[in-house]
Order: sequence, then C-alpha cells, then structure tokens
Amino acid sequence: MNEIVGHREIVRGLQAGLQAGNLSHAYLFTGPEGVGKATVARALAQALLCQDTPKDSATVTGCLRCSSCHKVVMCCHPDLIGVEMAEKKTRIAVDQIRELARFLSLTPMESPWKVAIIDDAATMNPAAANALLKTLEEPPAQSILILVTSRPGMLLATIRSRCVIYPFNALSKEDFFRILADKTSLKDTEWDGVWHYSEGNVGFGLNFVAGGQLDECSRLHDELRELMTHGGLARLCDVAEHWSKEERFALARTVVGRWLVDRVRESVRSDSGAGGVRAWLAVEAFAREVFARGETFNVNKRYLLEGIFIKMIRTSGASL
Repeated sequence: MNEIVGHREIVRGLQAGLQAGNLSHAYLFTGPEGVGKATVARALAQALLCQDTPKDSATVTGCLRCSSCHKVVMCCHPDLIGVEMAEKKTRIAVDQIRELARFLSLTPMESPWKVAIIDDAATMNPAAANALLKTLEEPPAQSILILVTSRPGMLLATIRSRCVIYPFNALSKEDFFRILADKTSLKDTEWDGVWHYSEGNVGFGLNFVAGGQLDECSRLHDELRELMTHGGLARLCDVAEHWSKEERFALARTVVGRWLVDRVRESVRSDSGAGGVRAWLAVEAFAREVFARGETFNVNKRYLLEGIFIKMIRTSGASL
C-alpha cells in the first residue's frame, strides 16, 4: 500500500493490522466520493492475497510482481470478488449478495483468505442489506469483507456496528495535484480551476481533464454571473436550453452546485446577515433536491434548469 497517495493514518493502521495478524472479518471505508476509498480497498485485498510479501515485512503490502498481485490488478483472482451496482440498475440486488455469501463460504483456492469488496454499499436494496447482515453475524472462516461508501448513514446500523470503520477525509490540495500530475499534463493556469470544481474528487478530476471541460465550466460560470447581475427571462431560457443537452447536463449540475456553495460561503462572510445566508441555503437545497429527482425520474432538463435559475436570480436581486 505504499503507492497510495494521502490517507497516511489509515494506511498505517491497516499495515499494522496486517503485520500483527490482527484482522477484522469486516471493514467499512467511508468518506467523500473520489478520494481513494476503493483504491485502498483493492490495495488491502492485494496485500491479503499476495504470495511473496514476507508476513513480517515492515510495510506488508502486495509485492506487485507475483501472479496473485497481477490477478488482483486484472480482476481475475479466484479468491477475490467485487460487488457493485449492475449496469442500468439503481440498487445492488439480493442475488448479488447471496452470491457473495456463497463465494465467502468456499475454501480459498490460492491464498489464505477469501476477500469481497462491495463498492457503493449504500445502494444495496433492503433485501440485499438483510442478506449481508446474516453473513456479518456469522462470518465464514478465512473471509474478509470490505464495504465502501460515501453515505454510511444509509446502511443499517447493525451492519455498521459489525465493521471496523475507517473514515476517509477529502484529499489535501497537494495530494490531489500529485495524483493528477502523474496522470495528466495540465497547464499551470488550469490547476486551481480543476481543484475548484473537483473538490478533491480524483475520479471526477481525471474525467474532467480528459474531457477538456475546464473551458466549458468557465463559460457556464460567466453565464451564471451575467444572469445574477442582469437577469432577463429570454437569456435565462437560452442558457437553460444550451445546458440541458444530454452531453452537457452532468457538467451543468456540477458547476451550478459549486456556484451555489460559493454563494452560501460568500453570504456567510459578507454583511448580508442571517437572512441572506438562509436564502442561499434554501436555493442550494432546492437545487440538490431537483437535480436528484432529475436523476431518478424522466423530467424535462430544460425546465429543471429554468426553475433553479429563476430561484437563483430572484435571490440575487436581479429581475426576470
């Protein structure tokens, strides 16, 4: 796990447990999206399944050279299973958890352990969560389960209580830049913009850079500033129409969300008083709810954006 960037205390704690042989049957990795929870989960699985790393090693990490480590990287190790939400589904289903339980009950084929990773564990449906709870109540021997989620409060309390919990914090700006510097060729003038919109989410940052989206974000940012200053219903409709297109809507959600968070922070720092802070908080909460509904139901995205923009303009004091 030496290759992990950030989360030093968590990595040290896991290494100490590996070295001492003091392992839990279940771990819960929580924290913001895109900060490396799943990466650390895979590294822990690799360390558990590695064939060549001495058990008294000071680092106790996968050697990255043996066939076991290569199989983990290629997602084809017979003693490792990953569970995540299936394509075009909205929840992890009970059949997936039952298959996980069956897998963990089998004798390891190549390693001392059977390891299972559930990514975005909060998306389990109620039946799946109850099936997992049965496995946690009577964990099979030589099995380790790692749950990953950014929403631990959506898990059953009885599931959380049976796991060793490792809370991940957002990456520092330095660690975020270090990861992106190894994988991208950003210009010096672009770093702060990527950090601003990504908020430490490495996965989002990498996709953001790969898609060349910084210029698009700047465009919407300028359009929002214009709307909040000058208003205008016709202009509002034009902006909503442009950003409601399928290829632009996800980016618009990110930029609008960041814009509103910034407005809340600015109102706190300014002399607008409690009323101003409450007003922008209400708009930010409204936008989050509307965007969430837009993901769940088939709604007209242009009307969705128009509704949010109208509330933003009215709160800013501009006229329609």
